[in-house]
Amino acid sequence: LMPDYHFTNQLGQAVSLSQFRGQALAITFIFTRCPFPTFCPLMSRNFEEVQKKLLAQPNAPTNWHLLTLTFDPEYDTPPRLKGYAKQYNADPAHWSFLTGALIDITAITEQCGLLFWRESDGVNISHNLRTAVVDAGGRVQKILPENKWTSEELAQEIVKAAQVKP
Repeated sequence: LMPDYHFTNQLGQAVSLSQFRGQALAITFIFTRCPFPTFCPLMSRNFEEVQKKLLAQPNAPTNWHLLTLTFDPEYDTPPRLKGYAKQYNADPAHWSFLTGALIDITAITEQCGLLFWRESDGVNISHNLRTAVVDAGGRVQKILPENKWTSEELAQEIVKAAQVKP
């Protein structure tokens, strides 16, 4: 089971993972200043495509939500995340950008196998990539490593995860 982590979304609202019980979740991790197009921006573009696919599918489940969590909470404040979300046409009804206490962010990233560390310049962050799918019952269904997965693969995983009974 995914623990009940607590964060703040791009609208400044408190969010806990337990409020999504009954919904399939896809969780990815980014920082808005990421300079590498095949890392954080790619994760965000893929989530944008997943959102489009799921909203356009005639028989797609409606019990799903995308979560993008920053691991740069000092810089990525809710207003900054709100602007970033707008760049990717995020619908807050289905896609939240989250920040929070570094201890909680570190705990969930470690659970998903994502590692991050600040470079000596104090600005850039090095990290690997992970995207987790949590089923409607709150259990981690799959962890997609790196940046090799496609939006189609993730959309299929979310559909499967949404069918699990809470």
